[in-house]
Amino acid sequence: MTVVHGITRNKTHPGGWTEHEPTGHAVVRCTCGLDSGIVAETQAVQIADDHRRTAAEARLLTA
Repeated sequence: MTVVHGITRNKTHPGGWTEHEPTGHAVVRCTCGLDSGIVAETQAVQIADDHRRTAAEARLLTA
């Protein structure tokens, strides 16, 4: 399973409400141990797609 986590910046305002502002960065993590570190969201999507494709190809080769 590959998961892309978007990173937000949180601002707390008077009155206790919190604003979640996108940063344009994300982290890709997989149960196989893949951890991309913090990268641009567009790069994270590409990493996740490449990882899924590579994993699917590996499963076909070992079947």
